Amino acid sequence: MTFKYPLFLYLLFSFAIANAQEVSVSKEFNLRNDYSYEILGNVGDHIVLLRDQGLEYSLEVLGNDLSFKKTVEIQFEKSKIELIGVVNRNEKFTIYYSFKDEGNTHISSRSYNQKVEPVDTTLLFREKTKVFKQLFDIAVSEDNSKVLVYNRKNKNELNIIAIDQDSVKVLYDDIISFEEYDLRTDFREIIINNSAEAFILLNKNNSKGDKENNIAEVNYVSPYTDLVESFQISLSDIVVSDMNIFFDNKKDNILVAGLYHEKNKTASQGYFAAKTSKHQITPLVTAEMSPYTMEVLEAVYGKKIEKDLQNFKISNVVFRNDGGFLLITEMNKELARRTYYNGTGRFNNYNNNQGIWKDYYNEHIIMFAVKPSGIEHWAEVLHKKQFSQDDNNIYGSFFMYKSPSRLRLIYNDEIKKNNTVSEYVINPIGEFERNAVLSTDYQDLSLRFRDALQLSATELLVPSQRNYRLNLVKIKYN
Repeated sequence: MTFKYPLFLYLLFSFAIANAQEVSVSKEFNLRNDYSYEILGNVGDHIVLLRDQGLEYSLEVLGNDLSFKKTVEIQFEKSKIELIGVVNRNEKFTIYYSFKDEGNTHISSRSYNQKVEPVDTTLLFREKTKVFKQLFDIAVSEDNSKVLVYNRKNKNELNIIAIDQDSVKVLYDDIISFEEYDLRTDFREIIINNSAEAFILLNKNNSKGDKENNIAEVNYVSPYTDLVESFQISLSDIVVSDMNIFFDNKKDNILVAGLYHEKNKTASQGYFAAKTSKHQITPLVTAEMSPYTMEVLEAVYGKKIEKDLQNFKISNVVFRNDGGFLLITEMNKELARRTYYNGTGRFNNYNNNQGIWKDYYNEHIIMFAVKPSGIEHWAEVLHKKQFSQDDNNIYGSFFMYKSPSRLRLIYNDEIKKNNTVSEYVINPIGEFERNAVLSTDYQDLSLRFRDALQLSATELLVPSQRNYRLNLVKIKYN
């Protein structure tokens, strides 16, 4: 299918905004027949948008100035596939997908060059199976050089396939068994680093009634050995409200960070961190507990006497050059207005009919800077209030934009038609300022910052979606 549009729809526009930024907006794409989309960012001299329309798939190709160039139709081996993910690196991007054929489950890849021309299709994995026991998911390394495709085979086994993105070759294909864990309830997260090493985070006995036996475990899978190493983190006498695993590719450190409470999973009384070098793994790693200070609690709630924070989750971790890290948390709450809930789809689903009858609250951000020793360096509360209804929360939260000397956290002030976009700019010692970035008044833009991409040290790309209409928006800092 070839999409044709009147000439005037190819035109894009740009406008100058406060603080010497420039905003460019692409032509409009109609999403009425789309299931999902994925923005790939820069591919050579192009910006590419992948569209999933159920049984039809296409690539929308734009110039770096967001002018429309062409539509490329994708023909897969089978009409019915499952998109796993897409990875963009070194002027080449690769689509990973799975399908069924003659009783076999296949995982394949389709690669495209900087001209958005297909260059190869590779079969990565094939297994005899009657049905998809569970859909595959994907993890990508920080530099996009390594890809991990995985799924749960059963309650005790995890299938992982590590792939080199540049050569599109399988580095290892393993089934990891966990006899003492139930992956349906105990699996937390899996990540892969720039060296193709995978780290699997598990957590069991995380409940008020069994918290004395609460324990986390990290399993370490390497392409250089058949041995799976592991270490445990004792979390006895606390309940974990949120927990993630991170890897510092510069210092080769494994970090498990989380929020904890004495008995409540929806609240937290502090944060914890367990850090170790991958070169010095010991059977047990200590978690350093850091209770929230009264200054932090008062900055969030005022002078009200509160002993904990409600509905905060970990948003991200930024590693410092000295081996410390910055833990970023955000208040995130959902309230159902009916007795049922239609769950969200996979693969960047944007459908507003998913997740109906819900109120979404995304409020204050708290940043904790931690020294290499594990001692807190500073903490800051960044105030914001976002509220929306029945939109799957696609406009809430923020985007973290990195530059060499500071962080920018960019977000919608309010979730409404005419809105101001603001930012917090934070330096390494915790000093910050709040700026207005742009106004969407009369621009017909509804920006999804949680799905933005950083293109360079001075540019970011944001999808704007209103009803079934999509524009790509480029913000450039001069």
